[in-house]
Amino acid sequence: MNEHDEILTLSAIAKNFGDKVALKHVDLSVRRGAVHVICGENGAGKSTLMNILAGIHQPSAGTIQLNGRAVTIPDPITASRLGIGMVHQHFTLVPSMTVAENIYLGRHIRKYGFFSDRKAMTERAGELIERFNFRLDAEAPVRSLSVGQRQRVEILKALAFDAELLILDEPTAVLTPPEVDELIGIIDGLRARGRTILFITHKLREVKAVSDVVTVIRRGESISTYPTATVSETDIARDMVGRNVFLVGRGDSAEPRRFGAPVLSLEGVSVTNSTGRLLLDAVSLDIRAGEIVGIAGVDGNGQTELAEAIVGLIETQAGTITLNGRDITTASVPERLQAGMGFVPEDRLDRGLSITMSVAENLAATNYTRSGLTRSGLVDVARRDAFASEKIAEFDVRGAAPATPAGQLSGGNMQKLVIARELNRDPDLLVICQPTRGLDIGAAEFIYARMMAAADRGRAVLLISSELSEIFALSDRIGVMYSGQLLKVLDRKDADEIGVGQLMNGGVTAEAA
Repeated sequence: MNEHDEILTLSAIAKNFGDKVALKHVDLSVRRGAVHVICGENGAGKSTLMNILAGIHQPSAGTIQLNGRAVTIPDPITASRLGIGMVHQHFTLVPSMTVAENIYLGRHIRKYGFFSDRKAMTERAGELIERFNFRLDAEAPVRSLSVGQRQRVEILKALAFDAELLILDEPTAVLTPPEVDELIGIIDGLRARGRTILFITHKLREVKAVSDVVTVIRRGESISTYPTATVSETDIARDMVGRNVFLVGRGDSAEPRRFGAPVLSLEGVSVTNSTGRLLLDAVSLDIRAGEIVGIAGVDGNGQTELAEAIVGLIETQAGTITLNGRDITTASVPERLQAGMGFVPEDRLDRGLSITMSVAENLAATNYTRSGLTRSGLVDVARRDAFASEKIAEFDVRGAAPATPAGQLSGGNMQKLVIARELNRDPDLLVICQPTRGLDIGAAEFIYARMMAAADRGRAVLLISSELSEIFALSDRIGVMYSGQLLKVLDRKDADEIGVGQLMNGGVTAEAA
């Protein structure tokens, strides 16, 4: 690569946080006008590296060259002045403000040196929107926008101040498939206009779809860089994890599956909030023994309420819930767990575990009787800690010992802790929400295998995930939720991502699909 073609060069970048080594040695060369993907496991150092470029962290060692000149980036304002813009995974928009006001938030165009000039901001925002063909209304309040449209506003916030190098951190995490396609089109347009994109993702199909070059980071070191067209998803996954990874799905078995009687039955289940708004609207669904049913939908369309109604965390206003033929509609959470239900919530901090309790206490919480962790009615600490050590090793809960407070673990390792506890119970029905959120590809491979093994043992599994690829890989049937309704339930063989994506957006009714 000719040095004049490089917009960014990182040499031997390292970063320590006290005794913790976040980055050991990262080298990176980014070609001007390219889409360069950074891949790596959870905790590999991707976010730390991007935060160094954004001026949020300072490197402990190494050099940064921008446009062939050595630079230091002490803060985000300097990063912006140098032409670096970062779009974080979690948006920083003010819903009550307009698109234009959000684009210039904190850097308002002023009239007479003091007053905000809303007219000028709206005009300039409109020019930006037209220049980049983002299909937005500069005067629309952000609260009225879809998730994909809000992301475009975040991108425009960076472009408004002449960002030549745009960092996108997990930009598709909250998007539906059609919105992902729109984002890829936006990235193609930015590349055509000479912008350089650093794209952080763990979704290997997106790597192939969007990038020119891919760099893999593993345990704080840059491992490999490839022209994307020359490398397979399998090769990228191997470099990320350090071994071959096999994400086997339900569709990979040649044998037809036979399912038993319904383990869970919902009939016309409805839930309303305190103002009377329907959160679940007459949902009916059966899940049979040995079956995985995946529920797809954009966050906020009733998936969380569906799971919590089944488990008993919220009351239902209509309908019945039956587990193994027993009506549990009014049963308490402990009664449902005792009847054979397991639950992995999407909010592991609020619902999944106690961060002040130890790892051993969290793992044992629902396993004292099943795993023989008591003696004469009292907790046998030695048995409990030995049980915890076994599960820590089995599920690769990193940074954990039996006495470690759960709150000291990373988000991904907290997730492993909750899943280890619930799978050990071997419930008849497993309700599992966002099972691999925060997990790297190696951990996801392990969790997939355990979920499918549970189904193969005749257990029923309800999977709720915002990852459509996960839904398609694991499910025997796929249900789609929109605005509190279960629009349609499809056999996996009859479903395709385009059709499911349209249903997720509410663009196709159940009758028309």
